[in-house]
Amino acid sequence: MQKEKRINIKRTIVWILITFCLLILGAMLYLYFLFGSVKTQAISTENSDLGITETETKQTQDIRNYVFYGIDTSEGTTSRSDAIMIVTVDTRNNKIKLSSVARDSYVDIPGYGMDKITHAYAYGGPELAIKTLNINFNLDIKYFATVNFDSMPKIIDSLGGVTVTVTDNEAAQISGISKAGTYLLNGKQALAFSRIRKIDTDFERGRRQRDVMEAIITKMLTVNKLTYPGILTKIMPEITTNMTTGQILEISYSVVANNISTIEQMRYPNSDLGEGKTINGVYYYVFDIAENKNRVLEYIYYDMRPAEEVTK
Repeated sequence: MQKEKRINIKRTIVWILITFCLLILGAMLYLYFLFGSVKTQAISTENSDLGITETETKQTQDIRNYVFYGIDTSEGTTSRSDAIMIVTVDTRNNKIKLSSVARDSYVDIPGYGMDKITHAYAYGGPELAIKTLNINFNLDIKYFATVNFDSMPKIIDSLGGVTVTVTDNEAAQISGISKAGTYLLNGKQALAFSRIRKIDTDFERGRRQRDVMEAIITKMLTVNKLTYPGILTKIMPEITTNMTTGQILEISYSVVANNISTIEQMRYPNSDLGEGKTINGVYYYVFDIAENKNRVLEYIYYDMRPAEEVTK
């Protein structure tokens, strides 16, 4: 009788272990299927190909930088990077840093000379765009994610909208809003907010894009974790990246494991380092590249914010 009881207990334990293993396997297969829907674009990750020298490699396990490119097909092209956002996952200081780069920044594009940084993506895709960013902004980025701005409404609506504060002038450009305030914007409204350009400067346009990006990340950090699979099913197919499933999961895990909830904003070039100039009939934002490199180094890698820079 006791022998039978022991056998039954062993069988129960075995079945529990088998069931647990099947659940884990099912979850892993689902995640790989989910992340497999991401569009991948392979680029070189060699330092020499991306403008990174050994002496400039500052990236460590607790400071990881990625670049987000927004492509706006409404402007008649699918190749220029309308938005450039450096996303820093800083587990040393437990924060995410969003640093936008003005698309009219006058920089040296390898093989093409001085031009607007937005054109680097058109000339050579994400690889040349990343190399240009690394060389001119003192970075060591190897991984990117690109989203077409036309996909933003779908992404934002899958989150149930995002909360953004708008001014009176901005409100006049957004359907359904008539005055300044803090609103839960749907996808179309958030896209309209991101695209506003004529009422002020490129710096302010970058700020609006950072606001939307921050709102998306904040929403992802606060929504019920059980809703993640449904949300990711809609978001993942809209992304093009050179990251593997494992790398994407690693980023997500590091944010969750370190309980990161602080999000900061910065813009480059810093506004006190340059000015708009017309060269051969074309507008550029010309700035002190060397000093801006120092500012990037201090903030992104050493968490030192320039006191005079207004980022909101």
